[in-house]
Amino acid sequence: MRSLIRIGLLGLAITFGGMSLIPSPAWALERVQLSVFLVKVVEGREKRSGQLPVTIYLDLKDREEAAYVCGIAPRVRDALLQHLNKETFYLNNKEKLNINKLRLDLWPIAYKAIPNVKLQNMLVVQGEGKVGSSEARMFARKGCRHVSG
Repeated sequence: MRSLIRIGLLGLAITFGGMSLIPSPAWALERVQLSVFLVKVVEGREKRSGQLPVTIYLDLKDREEAAYVCGIAPRVRDALLQHLNKETFYLNNKEKLNINKLRLDLWPIAYKAIPNVKLQNMLVVQGEGKVGSSEARMFARKGCRHVSG
């Protein structure tokens, strides 16, 4: 009886272990990085204002969609900038933005600004994204770059 349970558990472990090797759809996503946005911020109690850089990454289904989004990047940036210029965001005690709130604010705007393509995910990061020196000129001109996954 014990040997049957061991064999059954071993078979179950092998089955679930094999399932982890199957590529998930999330791995197949292509990511593009938009050029940096400056967000108006106010520090908590001191009420000092300033600006912080924020980088936005968009996840798309495939390379064709990534190329399309980089082609219309100025339109996407304009739509996001219109919203960001109207808003002021508050920093917490650790001088960090509430990234989740910012992402939830920007998601519907980006979704509407990109017709014909379904936006899979959006990542908002406080700070400037890294751009290699070899691609800096092209990135500055297009305002978008494909980030290899």
